Amino acid sequence: MAIKKSGAGLRFLGDELRRFIGAVEADQVSSISLGETGYPPVDLYETEDELVIEADLPGVEVGDIEVSVECGMVTIEGVKRERLDEAEKVNYLCMERSFETFRRMLKITTPINPRKGSASYSQGVLRVVFPKVKDKRGLVVKVKIVKE
Repeated sequence: MAIKKSGAGLRFLGDELRRFIGAVEADQVSSISLGETGYPPVDLYETEDELVIEADLPGVEVGDIEVSVECGMVTIEGVKRERLDEAEKVNYLCMERSFETFRRMLKITTPINPRKGSASYSQGVLRVVFPKVKDKRGLVVKVKIVKE
């Protein structure tokens, strides 16, 4: 098989490669899966004063959920356990729900105060709220120079 060099073909290949890399980068920004974990669907939005994350976690016990913040990443992780008692024998006719660990990592670009964050869990929805803080990264501070 001969490979022909074609400007149009190379442009198409370059466009496809850029689209693929963009999709990978977008996925890494919004979520990262490690091992055999699934991701719960989330909504991430901000108000004037808060950053809010809402995650669908139906059937998960509140004690099996952990939320942490580190290096600009919010991680929601835990385990969804089967509710049947081990002693109870059942013969599944259909089993579509999964019982496994999950992890969702979200890159946060909005400046927040993680120490004042709060979380609530109601009707299978985890709601995590962080107060926003004023971004001081663009603040210009002049330093006085002293001659020695």
